[in-house]
Formats: sequence, C-alpha cells, structure tokens
Amino acid sequence: MSSKTKQGCSSIGNTTGDSTPGKRTKSPGRSSTAGDAEDGRLSRRSVPRLLVVDDETYICEVIREMLSSEGYHIHTTSDPRKALDLVKREPVDLVLTDLIMGETSGVEVLDHAIRFHPDAVLILMTGQPTIENAVTVLKSGAYDYLVKPFSMDTLKAVIKRGLEKQRLHRENIHLKEAVSLHKISEAMGSTIRLDFLLNLILETAIKELEADMASVALLDREAKRWVPKASLGVPPDMLESGLLAGQDKVSRWVMKHGRPRVFDKNEIDERFLTGDLKKNIRSVIVHPLMAKGKVIGILVLIRTKGRMSPFTTGQLHSLSIIASKAASAIENSRLYEELKESYLQTLTALANAVEARDIYTRGHTERVCYMAEFLGGQLKWSDGKLWEVKMGGILHDIGKIGVPDAILNKAQTLTGEEFEIMKQHPICGAKILEGIPFLAPAIPYVLYHHERFDGKGYPYGLRNDQIPLQGRLMSVVDTFDAMTSDRPYRGAKSFKMSLKEIRDCSGTQFDPHIAEVFLDAWEKGLIDKRRLKVKRRS
Repeated sequence: MSSKTKQGCSSIGNTTGDSTPGKRTKSPGRSSTAGDAEDGRLSRRSVPRLLVVDDETYICEVIREMLSSEGYHIHTTSDPRKALDLVKREPVDLVLTDLIMGETSGVEVLDHAIRFHPDAVLILMTGQPTIENAVTVLKSGAYDYLVKPFSMDTLKAVIKRGLEKQRLHRENIHLKEAVSLHKISEAMGSTIRLDFLLNLILETAIKELEADMASVALLDREAKRWVPKASLGVPPDMLESGLLAGQDKVSRWVMKHGRPRVFDKNEIDERFLTGDLKKNIRSVIVHPLMAKGKVIGILVLIRTKGRMSPFTTGQLHSLSIIASKAASAIENSRLYEELKESYLQTLTALANAVEARDIYTRGHTERVCYMAEFLGGQLKWSDGKLWEVKMGGILHDIGKIGVPDAILNKAQTLTGEEFEIMKQHPICGAKILEGIPFLAPAIPYVLYHHERFDGKGYPYGLRNDQIPLQGRLMSVVDTFDAMTSDRPYRGAKSFKMSLKEIRDCSGTQFDPHIAEVFLDAWEKGLIDKRRLKVKRRS
C-alpha cells in the first residue's frame, strides 16, 4: 500500500469513482441503498458509518475492498475539502484519514470531525512514522494511527477496537441518561405545584434532548380549548403562534391520535407561524401528554437552524419517558387543586352556616378572607402560605358554633359571665380543627385572632412576638371589618374612623408593622372597597 497511483476519487456516498458518473455499482457485502439513501438522521445509524479520506483514490478503494465483508457503510473521497463538507452534513461514526494530503492535513479533517461528531472514532494513516508525527496524531485527539503499508487484519482490528470503545461509551451515556431521567421523574412526582412542575418539565426536556425552545399547552376543560401554560427559550413574537397553542395541523394530528410526531420546518402550517420564525426552525417534536387514555396537553420542543441534526426517533423515546411522567404529575396536580377547591367550598358552606346564626355578621367571613389574603400578598407570603390564609379567613370564627344564640345575638352589652363564654370561641374552633390534618394550618388564625399586641387580648393574653404572625395579621382585618359593620350593640363606624383607630392602636392592640402595611395599602387604593360591601351609618 505504499505505492501511489493517481486515479479519480470516488464520489461521496458512492461505491465507484468519479470515472463512472451516474452509475452506482454495488460493493460486495453492501446494500445498494443502505448508506446512499440515508438523509443523515441519527435514528438510522444502526450500522457504523465510516469515512475514508486519502488523496490517493487507489488507497481508498483498497481499504473499501478490505472492509467490504464487515457490513459497514463506507464513504470514500480523495478530496479533503469534500471530506470536511461531508462530516458537516452527515453522521459519521469513524474517520480514517491520511495525515499528509497537500494543503489540507488529516489533522484538519479530524478537528472538523470532532467538532460535529464528538464521539466519532478518529484514526490517522501515515507513511512517515516519526515521533513528531506520532505526537501530532495524539494531540489531534485520534484514537489510533496506522503506519503504511498495513495488513488487512491490522486495519480490521484497529477499527473493531475503536468501534467497540465507542459502543461502550455510548451505552454508558445512555445509562447516565436513564439514571438522569429516573431522578427527574422522581422530582416530578415530589411536587404538586403546577407552575413549578411545568418549568421542571421544560428544563428537563431542553437539557436531555438538546433543544433550544420548549413549551407546554394544556386543555382548559371549561373553555374546551388549548391554552399555552409555560415556555422556555421561546421569543415573545412566537408565544402566541398556533404551533405552541395546539392550533396547527401537526399538533391537531398529535392530539387526535395521541401519538408524537417529529417534523421539520417544511411541515409547519404557514398560517400559524410567520416566515421569519419558520426560517429559524430546524426540527420540531410535538408530544402528547396522556392521562387516563386522554390527551390533556402537548409538549413542543424546537431545535433552531444552529443545530446540525434534527430530532431522532431515539430522542423521541427519551421524551416519551419524560412526557409520561409529566402527564401523570400534571394530572395529579389538577386533581389536588380540584380537591382543594372542593374543601374550600365545603369550608365556606360550613362558615356560612355558622354565620347565618348571626344576622349582623353576614358577609363578615367573605370580607375578612379577602382582606387577609390581600394583606398576606402585601407581606410577600408564598402561594402555599396564601392558601393557608384563605383557609384561616374562612374558618376564623368557626368556634362560634359553640356560642349560644342568646349571647351571639344579644343587643345589649354582654355581662362578664357571657363575655367569658364568648372568649372561648377561639379555643372551641381550634379543637374542632385539630383532628383534621388538612385544616391544621388554619388553627393559628382561629386561635389567636383576638390576642392583642400589648397582651390584653384573649384567650391566652399573649403579647408581641408570642402571638403567631397568623394571629397578628387576622387581628387587623377582623377588627377592621367588625368596626365597619353593624353590631347589635352599636352601628357601623366609617372607613375613616376605623382606619384612624387602626393607626391609633398600632403597637398596643395591633402589630405595628402589619398595621402599617394595611394602612399603606388602603391609602394607595390597593384594597378594593367594592368587595367589602359594608353597611355603614353616616
């Protein structure tokens, strides 16, 4: 193989040289269509694809003949510039290239291959086995090098060792991906917050499938339409596109059949994506989110034109694992929210039943609940804490169920004995709730909303920070509504007078910080007075 006979180089992807244009001859042991008809998608890479580059066509053909019985897809070229173009456009598993080829060296070919195919096996051939060349080969990231002339057995052995190392490397990557997907699935199963869950799904999908954009659209069951719920990496002018809202033909097909689709930009309906946006897309996956046999949403992943290859069926399988777990988690989140809403309705009905016993406090629960939740928002409480505020607002007077009607609706001032009975309603309410774990977060609102910051409240006479923050918040809004509502023993005070009393009693009856936040919000017009619906005497 040391001799160099000048012949025309074989064309990229063909089995014969350029001397027979238009004719395709089958090499021994090679399918006539297996390698040549490929469109470059990694999903078809079950047979290793080899690229042989040498500026002597004779050597390319000899190597092809040596490997013809091994079942590889073999591309050969004696033009290094064509080799650079080929590794950019098509998948390659192994590159076998001469070291010195005129103006373009084999090292340049290998550098190009590493850039576009990081796990490719790289082997250099050289007829000048110097120490300097050996160092150059190793620095280039090559797996091995062959000294010309070499035998058929040597060539086959080096290639097999390289491909076996590559196979083990890829299997290791797949194993790590599987472990990663498992961890992600566990994380999805550990949360019920829909916003956090959707962001986790998108971050996972983009990371694991090397996408540039991702979005989730869910079915609004009441409106019976698809609504985009979350996105990552999507430009603002694309957020309302039909592609992300389940309105294009591919998304509708996916929703109808419950099966995912991988497609390119040419399949995108022009009506739902502008020309500029469409030009930026390389490949798209639309995957259904299935729960109980029904499509509850769609997950869209997009690769932009900066990516070399489109999504593959193998990656589609990985996404299916994510989508399956995601759909279950989303459905669980929805069921939990529906359960919470059912609880809320039940609690509201219970509170209304208690409130109906007192004709002077009708609407009190609704107003207090609104102001308490609003004030919690002003204090930057989390969504979970705001849900607890809502429960506490609804249930704060639930203990009045144990107060006799004669005391509850008495038009005159209560006697000392009667007031002692009334002072027990926070304790009574807490006892009602303490046996129900789901309602336990509401207990501090129920038990401490009549405590005073100066220690003169009830039922325990706590002061300052001894009073849980929930009780201090509820004290402000409950007292404000009580002052602005009619009572059996007095008429309602005006907003102005009630606000003055909140201000005057800041630091004595009320936590000064909470009172300040409430007053500031009122002065800024942030509290909706229409929702208070308070009957007042002028």
